Amino acid sequence: MARKDHDILKQFQQIELEDPVDKVIQQIRDMLHTGVLKPGDRLPSEKRIEEATGISRGTINRAFRRLESFGILRTIPQSGTYVAAIGLDALEGLIANVIRLESRDLEALNEIRFVLEAYAAELATERAAETELKELEEVHLTIKDKIATGTITFDEDQVLHLKIAELSHNPALKAFLTMLTSEAINLFQELEQTIGREKVAERLREAIVEHEAIVHALRKRDQQAVRSALQQHYENARQFRLHLRPVSPENSSTSAGFEAHDEGGWAAKGS
Repeated sequence: MARKDHDILKQFQQIELEDPVDKVIQQIRDMLHTGVLKPGDRLPSEKRIEEATGISRGTINRAFRRLESFGILRTIPQSGTYVAAIGLDALEGLIANVIRLESRDLEALNEIRFVLEAYAAELATERAAETELKELEEVHLTIKDKIATGTITFDEDQVLHLKIAELSHNPALKAFLTMLTSEAINLFQELEQTIGREKVAERLREAIVEHEAIVHALRKRDQQAVRSALQQHYENARQFRLHLRPVSPENSSTSAGFEAHDEGGWAAKGS
């Protein structure tokens, strides 16, 4: 009987469920490939797509936002969402990269974010005006107050990082960091839904001191100090996520590949 079970089990194959957002993106790519969609075309509203297909508007919105962050779609207020008016080959290549992008791996994504943000911060020490550094400090204080009162979300916390990118006065660098930050926000929101808001709030409270060190180094225009402060910030965030470990097959009470750690931490699948 044991041998029979073994033979049967060998015939089972691992099932990888498709992300519905990726499925929507793939369908848009197919429509571009077949000519149903062309560069510059206006897409139907999210409401009409939902009504026609049964795909939830939330899924459609996330797909549109992801494509918009890569410059593949653009939304014009009071007008609609349009396919970027660039070459078809370029569009298809961009979408293929979005689908293949292994940004579902938050660690890999953040490694790239750190490299780019550290460079942006170094540029900011040279290029930012005093008024801009003062604005950065005000952003930090606003975030600090919201963290202290528990009224902040992860995307609001990222405003500080996007402000640093802005102070680099390098539009391309700002665009890349905005794109990566947008994807990181999506992934972290998924994590927050799984582990609970309080656990995320705990990490955000720890980040206050780290933010202060970053802002202080920028105000001093000290490149070495700001890189060191950013490196510590990213490392502490990484250590927070390393308290997550894979769910065991026996534990079916949790979802999305996360489970409670004995010490009260959480573990991420594949970490």
